Amino acid sequence: MALSERAWKHISERHPEVSNYRKLVTDALAHPDLITQGKRMELKAIKRVTGIHLAPKYLVVVYRDESGRKAIITAYFTSSLKKVKGDVVWKA
Repeated sequence: MALSERAWKHISERHPEVSNYRKLVTDALAHPDLITQGKRMELKAIKRVTGIHLAPKYLVVVYRDESGRKAIITAYFTSSLKKVKGDVVWKA
């Protein structure tokens, strides 16, 4: 799994509510509740989050699987799974 400094900077600037949760982002990717695939073949690891000031929310980690290596593109919180577009490809 790869969370580059460039990707983290993007996440921190575009989704500042996620900026204090770097470990949670990598944990959500390693242990998702659900994975969907978007129209551009990107994957979205989704994890229900409790125990933080925003909770309960879903953390969505958007990534690409490049030769078995997960490269994180962005991450954000959402309150509804209905807002996450894509087809379910894996469910815990």
